[in-house]
Parts: sequence; C-alpha cells; structure tokens
Amino acid sequence: MKWLEPQPVDVPLELQAAVGGHALVAQALVRRGISTPQAALAFLDPAQYTPTPPWELPDMDLAVRRLQDALARGERILVWGDFDTDGLTATAVLVEALRALGGQVDWYVPDRRIESHGVHWHSLQPFLGRGARVLLTCDTGITAHEPLALARNAGLDVIVTDHHALPPALPTALAIVNPNRLPEGHPLHYLSGVGVAYELAVGLGVPERGLDLAGLGLVADVVPQRGEVRYLVQRGLQALHRAERVGVQALLEVAEVDPASVDEDHIAFSLAPRLNALGRLAHASAGVELFLTDDLARARAIAAEMEVLNVRRQFLSRQVTAAARELALRDRSAASAPVWVLAQPHWPAAVLGIAAGRLAERFYRPVVLIANPPGETARGSARSIPGVDIRAALAQHSALFGSFGGHPMAAGFSLSEERVPELRRALIASMGAQVGAARPERELPVEAYFSLPELDLELLGQVSRLAPFGAGNPALTLATQQVRIASHKTIGRTGEHRRLALTDAQGHTQEVLWWQSADLPLPDGAFDLAYVLRANEFAGERRLQLQWVDARGAERPLVELAPAAAIEVADYRSLLQPLPDLRALWDAGTTQLWAEGLDVTGFPARGRHQLQPGPVLAVWTPPPGPREWEQALRRVGPQQAYLFAVDAALDAPEAFLRRLGGLVKHALVVYAGRLEWEALAAATGQRAETVRAGVRWLEARGQMALVAREEGAVYVSAGGRRDEGAQRSAWAELCELLRETAAYRAYWRGAEGRRLVGGR
Repeated sequence: MKWLEPQPVDVPLELQAAVGGHALVAQALVRRGISTPQAALAFLDPAQYTPTPPWELPDMDLAVRRLQDALARGERILVWGDFDTDGLTATAVLVEALRALGGQVDWYVPDRRIESHGVHWHSLQPFLGRGARVLLTCDTGITAHEPLALARNAGLDVIVTDHHALPPALPTALAIVNPNRLPEGHPLHYLSGVGVAYELAVGLGVPERGLDLAGLGLVADVVPQRGEVRYLVQRGLQALHRAERVGVQALLEVAEVDPASVDEDHIAFSLAPRLNALGRLAHASAGVELFLTDDLARARAIAAEMEVLNVRRQFLSRQVTAAARELALRDRSAASAPVWVLAQPHWPAAVLGIAAGRLAERFYRPVVLIANPPGETARGSARSIPGVDIRAALAQHSALFGSFGGHPMAAGFSLSEERVPELRRALIASMGAQVGAARPERELPVEAYFSLPELDLELLGQVSRLAPFGAGNPALTLATQQVRIASHKTIGRTGEHRRLALTDAQGHTQEVLWWQSADLPLPDGAFDLAYVLRANEFAGERRLQLQWVDARGAERPLVELAPAAAIEVADYRSLLQPLPDLRALWDAGTTQLWAEGLDVTGFPARGRHQLQPGPVLAVWTPPPGPREWEQALRRVGPQQAYLFAVDAALDAPEAFLRRLGGLVKHALVVYAGRLEWEALAAATGQRAETVRAGVRWLEARGQMALVAREEGAVYVSAGGRRDEGAQRSAWAELCELLRETAAYRAYWRGAEGRRLVGGR
C-alpha cells in the first residue's frame, strides 16, 4: 500500500474561525473541497443545510400527480421493491407514506433465490387480478423494458423510481424518477433507492416519517455522502437514536446496539448485514414487514429469524472466502492475473458477493466468484477496486450472459455452466487491457501524524465532527511513527480479529483493534501505523481505541534493530566432526542450541519458535532464509554466536515431503490433526511458505484434507480428493521455494561470519 503523505493546505482564516476547534477539522474540510464558512457549517450541522426541493428530480411532479389521483379515486397501488437493505427500506418508506394518506397499497419484493433483481411479469400478474391500477417501483425498474411494457399493455400506469445507471434507452413509463438524470454535482444526484423514495414521500406531503429508514438504506448502499445524501444520513441517524419504530427497536436489540450510539459503522457492519441475510437465505419480504408492523412481539420474532439467518450467512461466507482464497493461491499464475475468476459447483450463490468483496479488499484486485452446479445455470458475483470498472469489463462479453447488471464496483450475472471457462479467458483479457501492464496500487491518504500521548478523547471528539463517514467522506486516517507491539491476542467468535497493545520509545501505550487479521503476519520490530480513531464503551466508561488500517516499515535492516556488530562470532562451519566442539561449548554453560530438521543426539535443541533471549546462541543448521535468521537474532539478542553448518538434507523436494508427510501422520494420531505452521517449519528446517506449499501438495495428492483453520494452525483429516492440476501447481511452487532456500544456505555457509550477524 502506498502512503500519500499529508500535503499542506491553505485554510482561509474565516473558515477556521467559523469551524473552530482543532485545526485538523478545517484542514480536512479544505482537502474535501469545502472552503467557505457556509459550506463547512452546512456539512458539519444538518440544521445549517438547506434541503433541496424534491421537484428538482425529473418527473417528480408527474409521479406525485398520478399518485395523488390514485389516492383520491381509491385505486390500488402496487409498490415493487428489491431485496437488499436499500430496496427494503425504500419499499417500507413508500408503503408507509401512501397508507398514511389513506391509500390502498400492496407491495412485493422478489425472491432473490428464484427471481433475482428486477420486475418479473409472472409475479406481477396476480396483482392485476386484485385490481392494481398503478405500479410504483423503488430501487429497481430502470432496465425492465419488457415487463414494464407488458404492465402498461395490461392497463397499469407505471412510475419508476430507481437510482441505478441509466440504460441507452429508458423504459416506457408514465414517470421515471432517477437522480442519474440530473447532472453530476447536483445535490440530489447521489441518492440511493431509499433516498429517491423519501423524496417522493416528501413530495406527497409526508416528510420526516421515513427518516430512520432513509438513513439505514443510504449508508447500506454506500452512495457518496454529498449534498442531500449526507443531510439525510445525518437526520436519519438522529431518528435512529430515538428508535421510535418497533422494527428498529427489535433490530437494534438482536444486534446488541445501544440506540443512543448508533452510527454509520453500526449500520454498515451490523444492521445492514442482518437485513441482507433475509434476502440471501430466505425471503426478504419479512424485512419490509419488520419496518411496517406496530406489533413489537412480531417485530422481535422477525428479528430473531433474521439473527439465525445472519449467523448462517456469516458461516457460509467465511467458508466460501477461505475456499476461494485457497483456490486462487494454489494457482501461481493468479499472482499476475488482473482479475480472479473462480468457480465451484457447491458454492452457495447467496454469499458470493460477500466473499468476492472480502477477497477484492484483501488482495486488491477484482474478484469474480461463480457457482456452477452441473446441468444448472451458473450464477456469479463480481467485486472490484477503485478505478477498475468491473461492469464495463463484463459488459464487453454481455452475449455470454443470460442476465447481467451492476455498477463499476459490483456486478452480478448468470450464464450457462459450460461457458464459465470462456468467460474466465475473456474477462482476464479485457481486464488486462483496461488495467494495463501495471497492477493498480492501493493508495492510503494520511491526514496527519500524531504521537501516542497526543491521542485522546478530545481529539476523537474533534474528528467525530466530520462524521458520519462513508463513500465521498472517508474516515480520517492518522498515523504514528516508530511503535512496537507490546502484546496481542485474538478475539471474535472464531478468533478472526486481533486486539493489540502498542508502545513507543518513551513507554506510552495504546490499544488497537485489527479486524480480520488473525491469519496475517505481525510486524517485527519498530513500524509506522496508520489508523482511524474510535471510541470503546465498556462498563459505562468511554475509552479511545485505534482501528488498524496499515503498517509500514516492518522490514528493517538488522543493523538498525540490534547492535549486531557487538556480537562475538566463533566459526565452526568448516568442521567435519563438530559434536565434540559443541559438547565443550555446552559444558561451559548458558548456551542455547538452535537446530532444525534433525535431532542433535544428547542435546536439547530448539526450533525458531522456542528460542529465548540469552547471551549465547549456537546455530547448528543453516537457517532457511534471511528473514528467519534475522528474527532469530532479534529474539535471542546474543552477545556471542557460534556458527555450525550441519546439513539436515531436507532441501530436495522428495526428502522434504517424506519428512512433512511423516509429521502430518503424527499430528493425525497424536494431535487430532492439528498442524502448527511455526512448529512444522522448525521441524522441517524450512520457511513457513514452503511448508504451506508442501501441505497443499499433500492435499492435492489426496493424502489429507483441510478441515478448519485458526490462528497459526490448521486441522486436517486423513484422505481427500486428488487434484492433479493443483498437485502440479503446488509441486512447481514447492521446487522453486526449496531452490531459494538451498541457495541461501549455500550463501550462509560461505559468508564471512561477522557479516552474517551485521558486523563489518
């Protein structure tokens, strides 16, 4: 990740005077293009913002007039929504507003598992028999040419409210209310589906009522917080704090969120995923009922069902994410591929988008995941990264799809199962042409640097004035230089996160949360940390907490981290029979023996993970790489180093795999199949990545199967499915890694001793 250092900005004196507080706030506003006192105050305080009249949305007057006629005549109105949080909240806002005006209103949300997004004629027909006269869509309909034409022919007046990208030709309808028909920069241009629905409710004369739902849907749909969007999110959060709607009360209860503290993060990471779980694994219509009911008992029953589905959704998404990650990393060609296109027949289509999003974020490349059961229609979800238009890349191959839709950052499609390989080849080619030779590099704008003592609740309060954060208004990323990890532990239901304590050179400490980090390496030694500020409420006490964003400088030259030149070196690497010399050294006391990949008869040797600080280190077997060697020296901090160079003879693939296979069999019998990466690396005298490649080879050969993962370890079972392609890929990777290790050991055996420990 490339850090973008904070650049000086010219803050007008009148802006700083109007904003007040910490100078960081005014600087951040200017960097966001807000440079006048009026604009700054309107950004910070919704009471200072002048709402934009809903009539500025194209066709809003036509939509309102037709709905008012329907209300006056007692005509039935059908509200047709969508199954994500934006669509559910939009549906509830319109149904509630029209019923408040005395309307006869039906509503329908498609079944994601059967129908997918959009308007479907076969599901629309039953409402014609019930007397529907007006079809009002929300968060959908802008590309539904055929079903809307059929609806008009059947006598329905069609009003489309949507926010998705405009097609080349608009569907035939009485009114099309879509903010994309406004120029970019217009305050209403960035509204989501529920934002458009709320503006329509305002136009009908029912303001305020749906603000809580507008806030939910706007945050969940990740639309830019500009103009009316930011204003409605601010007002929506205020309404959510009051939690007057029984459905909101029930939702907050199951999510264990205090209404008074609801913020955009609670919506994005706790509330919206629960609502989305309904549409992914059941029928989303219960979400609309949740928001419309006045019965708290019924609302709690729906919320309880939602909670069960959300737990299942979390489990399935973790499974698919882990499986897709393994599938990609087995393929060495994936490292240079501009996009990952992965398919498995047993993946549940409902969670593909979640898994693709996590992988795109983790590996910073577009990811396409496809469920392709034999003989059935394959369904896929794509997620991208900023600056790479995944929808445009997919659109180049639209002839392959049965259905297709999305936007630059996310898309979904269906196609016949046998065309998946063709799509993979085509998409890699078109994405490569779009991206070019250089892969996109993640950029991290750093707002300012602070020392640990400068971080306090007062600073958090100042930064929070810029909230709510989100698209178009990212949270401020701050940074601190030269910190170290004092302690860490895994947290979360499955141990997927970390809580760490950091310390600086003066001994100041600070707590940090690092989400989804359990399988990531920790920085070694001093490093710079980028983070955002958060508050932690516990037992009535409010404390500052940092949220880890990125670290740099973890890899430091040895001479910078330890006074390596002071280490006294005794060189025994040329001895043919070194055991007597080791015995004499051992008998002198205080010696720690580091040996890996073989037993040293009569001596209690240690692996790298067992080394302790001490004055004397005897190195029996050459280390497998420079990183492992430097880490050992840091861990021990010896004053004297005795260098031996006994060959464990495990750098040939066959010998290494025999040793690894024996260790796996032993773990199956003694440790219930638990393999610790550090222990395996030490037992084979190899790097951790070499051991992982070896385990992948054993798995692809059918000798074992991965069952579960935890921090630093995996669980395996005997037997498995043979995969010759994966076996070849793992073998090639393994041979390359072993060649690298053999080359480093050869260097280590011949290099001058003092140079090896950092001396000159």
